[in-house]
Amino acid sequence: MFEVRNLTKRYRRIPAVDDVSFAIRPGEVLGYLGPNGAGKSTTAKMITGLIEPTSGEILFHGRNVSEDWPGFQKRIGYVPEEPHLYPQLTGREYLQLVGRLRGLPRRVLEARMDEMLQLFSLWEDRHSPLSSYSKGCGRRFCFRRRCCTIPSF
Repeated sequence: MFEVRNLTKRYRRIPAVDDVSFAIRPGEVLGYLGPNGAGKSTTAKMITGLIEPTSGEILFHGRNVSEDWPGFQKRIGYVPEEPHLYPQLTGREYLQLVGRLRGLPRRVLEARMDEMLQLFSLWEDRHSPLSSYSKGCGRRFCFRRRCCTIPSF
């Protein structure tokens, strides 16, 4: 279970997010809706660790994520509104770069790259530069916090 309790973010005493709470149980999907400036992106950034909350708690399976940010971050997925990819790389080259940065052994990386390209229906375009992908296809490469990565390695 994932839970947010009384999450608040203030900038110079002005609340960007004010006392937000919700819980998501296994199999549930949460829609987080609101007008521009309501704090949706700020909430997502706090949950992913990009910014620190002013107050409140973020819990995963009953444990405060601040106790083990790296461990928590390995278990979540995050697709930013604007993916920041290297447009000159092909889809396959991009996955290879990310896998190498994560220290995956070459034999494991090669198999997983092919698996991901097929899973996300990108196999036919694997040798095309990312700049040629549609916005939706480009976003398929974005799964984790801070930068785009391959899920479930």
